Amino acid sequence: MSKITMSNIKSFIEGNFNYYIHKIGWYPAYKAEQILYRMEQCKNDCIPSGECIICNCPTEKKMFATKSCNEERFPDIMNEKDWNKFKIQEGIE
Repeated sequence: MSKITMSNIKSFIEGNFNYYIHKIGWYPAYKAEQILYRMEQCKNDCIPSGECIICNCPTEKKMFATKSCNEERFPDIMNEKDWNKFKIQEGIE
């Protein structure tokens, strides 16, 4: 189990907030693409278990936190310009 820290609390609140913003259709498309990318990266372990293997947060809402808990798999949520560059560099369609 992860330690309870101010950073983890902020990430939890932010992930939940962004998750519900996405559910009502107010989440920007370029950020939603990054969530799909994160989900693809975690499809074999975090998604099936329902929690992040690094921080133990609930996977579905953790994906919506800006800060990455596993930078080896995916970076922090980027602005639109940086995301578009990243997609080109990584061959993401």
